[in-house]
Amino acid sequence: MNQYLGSFCDIFAEAIERYRFVVSATDEDTIVLAQKTYQLKFVMWREAVEVSFCELKTDNSVLVYNVRDFIITQMKDEDRVIPENAVQPGWSEVYKRNICSLYHFSNTLKHRLPSMLKGNMDWLKLYEKSEWYRDPKYENRCM
Repeated sequence: MNQYLGSFCDIFAEAIERYRFVVSATDEDTIVLAQKTYQLKFVMWREAVEVSFCELKTDNSVLVYNVRDFIITQMKDEDRVIPENAVQPGWSEVYKRNICSLYHFSNTLKHRLPSMLKGNMDWLKLYEKSEWYRDPKYENRCM
C-alpha cells in the first residue's frame, strides 16, 4: 500500500474535486491524478518528489514530460507556505520532506500553472523555453 495516498488526497483535495481527477496509487511510491486525456504522475523518492505530465496518446501509451524542475522555477514564496499541522511528530524525515514538497507542488500548480491541472498545453511553450526542458519520452500508461 502507498503510505502517501491519504495525505496526497488531502493535499490535492481541491484540485481533485475541481478537475474531477481519478486518483490511484500505482505502486508504493507512485500516485497518479488521471483524466481522460492526461495524467499528472507523482513519484515519492527518498531524495525528492518527481512530477511528470503525461499526455495520453493511445490506450496503452503516454508522452511523458518531466516537469518537476520547471514547476519549481515557477514557485513563489507564498507557494511554500503550508498549514502548521501539515507535518506530524513521529514521521520520518523523508516522509516529512515529501509531504512538504507535495504541498509546494499543489500550491504552485493551483496558483501558477492551472492550465497543467486542466490538461491544457498552454504551459508547454514556457517549459520548452526553460533551461529545464527535456524531450518527452513515450512510456506505458500507468493506469
